[in-house]
Amino acid sequence: MAEFFEVRTTIGGREQAAELAHGILFSGLATSIDIAEAPDPAPGREAAGWQLTFIAAGPQVAALERHIRQASPDTPVEAMPVTHDLDSYPGWLTDGQT
Repeated sequence: MAEFFEVRTTIGGREQAAELAHGILFSGLATSIDIAEAPDPAPGREAAGWQLTFIAAGPQVAALERHIRQASPDTPVEAMPVTHDLDSYPGWLTDGQT
């Protein structure tokens, strides 16, 4: 299993995206969170959503996915292993994550 994963999802509204990110941050399920307005609407939606990208340690990915699905059951969740060298990451990302 990879040490870190990039987990992505798109949420419909700005407040819902902020609430989800806040809950994940305070539950300690992700090391890093990025929120950006999605460039195109998700299939079946008229308005653009908000794309959330998380970096999570491998053992936390399943719990992170569950947390996302509880907040928004129909949203797609993608998890991809981070495959490049972690030596290039800042110390705050890898501290205590062994």
